[in-house]
Parts: sequence; structure tokens; C-alpha cells
Amino acid sequence: MFHIQLYFLIIAAAVILLSSVVKGITGFGFALLAVPLLSMIFPLNLLVPSLVLFNLITSIMMLYKLKEKIRGYYIVPMILASLAGIPLGVHLLTFLNPEILKIITGFTVVLFSIKMLSGVKLAKRNIHKPIVFAGFLSGILTSSISIGGPPLAIALDRKGYSKDMFRGIFIWFMVFSSLFSSLAFYYKGLLTTDTIKFTVFSLPLLFIGSGWGVKIAAKINQHQFRKFVIYINVCTGLLMLITTLIKFKQ
Repeated sequence: MFHIQLYFLIIAAAVILLSSVVKGITGFGFALLAVPLLSMIFPLNLLVPSLVLFNLITSIMMLYKLKEKIRGYYIVPMILASLAGIPLGVHLLTFLNPEILKIITGFTVVLFSIKMLSGVKLAKRNIHKPIVFAGFLSGILTSSISIGGPPLAIALDRKGYSKDMFRGIFIWFMVFSSLFSSLAFYYKGLLTTDTIKFTVFSLPLLFIGSGWGVKIAAKINQHQFRKFVIYINVCTGLLMLITTLIKFKQ
């Protein structure tokens, strides 16, 4: 990993810092920015386990700054559902081309996010029930391409939760989801020496960026927060599609 050119490491550092800021603001979004860009530099079998560790570290850091107390009713069902999806995601990472999954995910994220931006209300059926299916999808995507945020972002926005509630649910979910994904990667032998080195190299950037993001989040209102979340989904979904298609053409 460390035989790559210096300017690639500088680009990677900038991407990790920016992704940490976004994670600090929203409670998710680290991999949304990092995967499309860093996958142009690093192989996914190195990148995905590293990003799962990044998410685990930043989420644990942010737990200490949470103002909203989150009841188990909101997070336990989606965590259990994600556990069912994680083994399937690890299988996809090991045996299938993850670029196909990135294209499908990117297209779906952009489609739903544009629909939300246009003011069209998503279906309100089962609106008061816990989030389960989105948790299952998130488990698959977290452990296969390290991008588990979009399904939950759409599901949480549909329920109309407050900014602090939204961030709190996401942070708790990411702690458990990233932890179980990391254990699954360890079992499969995907947590290599290079993965650990990359994680250690990135630690200062993770601390600085997520700290900045938390401070920014405290200064924005509910409407601005919702718009920011949707724009992040749209931009990163497009970025995912574009970078994946570029790789296919190479």
C-alpha cells in the first residue's frame, strides 16, 4: 500500500479529512464520499475493511458528544436486520464484482434523493413501525462496498426525525454495524497488515475532521440539515456512478 506515489497519499488524506467532516455533521456519509474517490487509488479488498474501521472509530468518538438519548426501540430492529445482511455482503465482496453493486446503489440513491428534493413525499405506509428492511440493505452494503448509509438516510428522512434524533440513530447503528462487519472481515482474513497500517495513518485525520463536523452540526437548523443530507446523497450517488463507469472503461 505504501509504495504508491506521494501525491496519491495526499489526495487520500484530503478525501479522508473531508469525509470525516461530513460524518461529523450528519452521523453518516464517510464512505459515501470516500469509496468513489479512494477506490480509484486503492483496491476494494483493502479499502472496504479500512473504511469500516474508520466508521467504527469515528462513530465511537461521536457517541460521547451525543445530546439526544436514543431508545432501543429505534435501533435494535435495524441492527438485528443488518446482522442478517452482513454475511451476504461479505460474500458479495469475496465472490462478486462489487462495481456492479456500486452502480445499482448509486442509481437508486440518486433516484430517491432527487424525488425527495422535488418535494414528493415518499410512501407513509408503516411509518410508525421500526426500520427493518433498510437496516438489512445497509448491512449488505456496509460489508460489501462500505456504503451502508443511503438506505437508512432515506428511511429516517421519510419518518421526519429531528436532526439530533437522525444523527443519534445513525451513530448508534454505525457503531454496531461497523463492529460486526469488522469481526466478519477478521473471520474471512480480510483485515490485513496493510488495512491496519492504512487505518493508523488515517487516525489523526479522522479525529480532526469528525470534531469539525460535530461543531458545524451544532450551528445548522433542521431544514438546512435535511437539505444537506439529501444533497450529500445526490452528489455521492452521482460520484459513485461516474467513478465506477470510468473504471469500467479503463
